[in-house]
Amino acid sequence: MLKEVLPKYATDESVLGFDKVVREIHGLNQIFSSELTKGLSMQYLGSLLRRLGRADQPWETFVTKGEVLHQYVGEKLYGPLIVGYINWVERKCKEIGYQGSVYFALRDATPLMVAATVLWEGENLKPVGIYANRPILGIADEMVTGQIQNAQAGLKYLEGKGLYQKSEVVWADSGAWGTVVKLMKQTILTDTKVYPFFWYSHNPHIPGYLNSLMVEAELSEKMLETINDSLECTFPQPYQRPTQVEKDGNGWDVVLVPSTELAIVWGKAALEGVTMAAQHLKGNFSHFKEIAQLKMLARLSISTRVTNEWTGVLPHNTPTWSKGTQFLADWPVNLLP
Repeated sequence: MLKEVLPKYATDESVLGFDKVVREIHGLNQIFSSELTKGLSMQYLGSLLRRLGRADQPWETFVTKGEVLHQYVGEKLYGPLIVGYINWVERKCKEIGYQGSVYFALRDATPLMVAATVLWEGENLKPVGIYANRPILGIADEMVTGQIQNAQAGLKYLEGKGLYQKSEVVWADSGAWGTVVKLMKQTILTDTKVYPFFWYSHNPHIPGYLNSLMVEAELSEKMLETINDSLECTFPQPYQRPTQVEKDGNGWDVVLVPSTELAIVWGKAALEGVTMAAQHLKGNFSHFKEIAQLKMLARLSISTRVTNEWTGVLPHNTPTWSKGTQFLADWPVNLLP
């Protein structure tokens, strides 16, 4: 597998750092394969490694090049649109007269929460992170292998976060179907008004930020999916996707397994880029700019599809959830406000 992912690097494994580069790239490939599919992971990593250069360079040099690239991704590519998303969520909250905690679904919404922390400083909205995904709540996920968490344990974890005590909950997530939202609403939040606001939404009952820009930007649903899926690899996570919760002395909590060193270091750099974008664009990001930024990401996706060169955007989207159509058909009409 590594021979397919790694470009033509030196074969002298005695070169300082070469073994570590190979191990770390192998680890990244395993993680991205579980998030994106094997083929798309190898295609993305291959283009990234060609951009970074030979693996027989010193480890520190290799890592630093990746840090610079990922900070650029966070600041210049996705950061501006993430700022646009947070501004959009803030407008949505004002429309419903909401103030207080906005819950961000980790891990995927981490870049979104980082921007909110900057943009909402001193405001009446407070970003709060909660690990929530299909496996944690006992929902089968085609992209996740292994044991699925018992739903009741996952719900007890969410209850411990105080969600069930609120009359209204605003839920910020990267997207895209609303499986977690539906389960929470039908179990622990039956008497709570739930307002989900997604970065990208497959669900017509849940507002999506990218969806709101689609017509004006003249982009297809597939392109929006591609831009959404790109967050999986352009913002490497410090922890692998959690699938289990366990009970400890303080109640229920998720089991977090550290990711690879490259994912941790490069992911941190990407989030620092988002912070820089949020600081720079706070109060200074127009609708015209967000449309232009979205169109630019679309052009980069097309470019990497044609040239196979790294641009920071995937060439195409991951497979769409096979049960999605039926899931939407079964969606309760009056589930959400």
